[in-house]
Amino acid sequence: MALADDCCNLPLESVIGFNGQVPQGLQYTGCGGYVFYPLGSIIVLRNISTGKQAFLEAHDDNVSCIAASHDNCYLASGQDSYGTLKADVMVWDLKKAIANCDAGIPAAGGCLIHRLKQHIGKVQSVDFSCDGVFFLTLGGQDDNDLVVWDVAAGVGICGSPAAKDSALCAKWLNNRNDRLVTAGNFHCRVWQVDVNAPKIHAMDAKMGSMQRVMQCIAITDDDEFAYCGTKTGETLKFRIDRDDIQTFNDPDRVRPTLQDYSRVRMSKGARSIACVINPATGNTNILVGGGDGTVKFMNPQLNDIANKSTKLSGSVTSLSVSPSGTGFYVGTDLSQRYYVNMKTFEPELRGTCHYGEIFDVKFPRGCSDLFITASVQDIRVWNTKLRQELLRIQVPNLICHAVDITPSGNTIVSAWSDGKIRAFYPESGKLKFVIGEAHNEGCTALAICNDDDLSPPWRIVSGGGDGRVRVWKVTNSHQSMLHSMKEHRGKVTGIVCNGDGTQAVSASADGSCIVWDTEKGLRTNAMFEPTIFRHVLFHPDESQYLTCGSNFKISYWDSYDGSAIRVIDGGEAEMTSLDITADGDKFVSGSGDKTVKLWSYDDGLVMGIGQGHSGAIQKVAISPDQSCIVSVGSEGGIFIWEMPVYDSDRK
Repeated sequence: MALADDCCNLPLESVIGFNGQVPQGLQYTGCGGYVFYPLGSIIVLRNISTGKQAFLEAHDDNVSCIAASHDNCYLASGQDSYGTLKADVMVWDLKKAIANCDAGIPAAGGCLIHRLKQHIGKVQSVDFSCDGVFFLTLGGQDDNDLVVWDVAAGVGICGSPAAKDSALCAKWLNNRNDRLVTAGNFHCRVWQVDVNAPKIHAMDAKMGSMQRVMQCIAITDDDEFAYCGTKTGETLKFRIDRDDIQTFNDPDRVRPTLQDYSRVRMSKGARSIACVINPATGNTNILVGGGDGTVKFMNPQLNDIANKSTKLSGSVTSLSVSPSGTGFYVGTDLSQRYYVNMKTFEPELRGTCHYGEIFDVKFPRGCSDLFITASVQDIRVWNTKLRQELLRIQVPNLICHAVDITPSGNTIVSAWSDGKIRAFYPESGKLKFVIGEAHNEGCTALAICNDDDLSPPWRIVSGGGDGRVRVWKVTNSHQSMLHSMKEHRGKVTGIVCNGDGTQAVSASADGSCIVWDTEKGLRTNAMFEPTIFRHVLFHPDESQYLTCGSNFKISYWDSYDGSAIRVIDGGEAEMTSLDITADGDKFVSGSGDKTVKLWSYDDGLVMGIGQGHSGAIQKVAISPDQSCIVSVGSEGGIFIWEMPVYDSDRK
């Protein structure tokens, strides 16, 4: 892979997405003016009032935990890792990130302070002490170590195995920087930290016969009690006072103790918890989020408060109360972000995105303001500038593998895992027609023959997991199959039509790309390579084809005789997607190495590289006005990149 002399990093303009699987992944900053949350391997900082974003990029795998200091100076994050590799812990300059956000330079960088490696496999939890001088990290199941770090120096002070069984969460006390609480499988422990020794000492809470798996912790403002949510749905109340570190001969006079537990269980477990002071009474109420999407208030006696509950979409994984106390943010595992008013308890949907893998993205012809994505169970239409969802079309329990829109923009056509082709109205999302049993092993690729759907009949070309390519005629009253071609011996992974719709090229996992005459239903040409083809496209003048696949290569082919013209190295993993500008000067590639690359078509040189995805990139698309690039990945994120302007473009 050769780089051009003026190769640059693609500026990341904005992202759409939120990893709702991360416990307490959606949080307020200490000032209350911003929220931050993970998306794949990056952390997004968002200004609540202006909607501006900043991105913290340094992780090379999914972010697994996140926390900010109370003084708004630092942010810490941990990540997943593979096997026995050590997982990174990052400490960020939060003030610098906020300045980048407000200045409108989201990917300016310069925010990383420390990169630390200690835990094997995964970092389960991070948290800062009340004064921001120390922070803790808790390793995942394969590590299970608790380590206390000096924030300024970035060095470990002391550490210990967290427990005999797995620890799942950890929290510093609110008024002491020498005491913290951990909880997990059948235990709750209060730790005393002596940084001068250095030494850390655990004391197990007395739980009697109670055996529960605790997965979240909240501590009252006076540090008297800790509340833990369990997988079986109860909320446990612990008194967490304890003795300081003593000699072996001194008996324990004060030990943490289980005080009470809720009698009403939450369905599918209590997954998130927060403490809120009632300004009228001064009592500490407990805000609990359940696996069934329920959010409710409980009083200090762990009884439900009347008229203080609501039901949201997805399992509640994050609860973050605003510093002003007027409301709180809720994050769910379906990647929904809600704001709930504390008085009325009415939820307001503030952000939404795909929660599963995204398989396709398309711009309508001549329209850069909108784009369409296809994912698990739904198709969504987005506003490019506002980064807002405009329409959601849901088909439960199915996967949409491909999507396209007619040239007039009047019909969205989609390919689904049940083998059906479904068409929808783009304004309402209502079903327009269904082609049943289009393919036996699922419909995996689709293209519209550039016909005018306002003057029917018009045609659709589809490909399936069975290797068949079929041409369909669509009229106002019915849909019928014109041709069925079976020459591929593997799944059809991509289809593209030429400008007048007389030819279609299909790419397949069997290592062949076949050119079809869509009017006669015959093969006119074929290209073969020892690879799994993932994508194919026409050059705008239709003199050449461009393909990519599992051999890490991008190939140029002559459209006249199907001979290979040029082969270039695309990256360090399989190449998954291509798109080309209208003038044919540049094209974009996405790959399994999680990078987006902008290429010069004639020179075959990389002009720009975009990094940010934490999973394989499934599709890329260039906007019709060539102002931006949209990439979608297996982690469910939508990344919008600014298209650089080069000196050659200005001439």
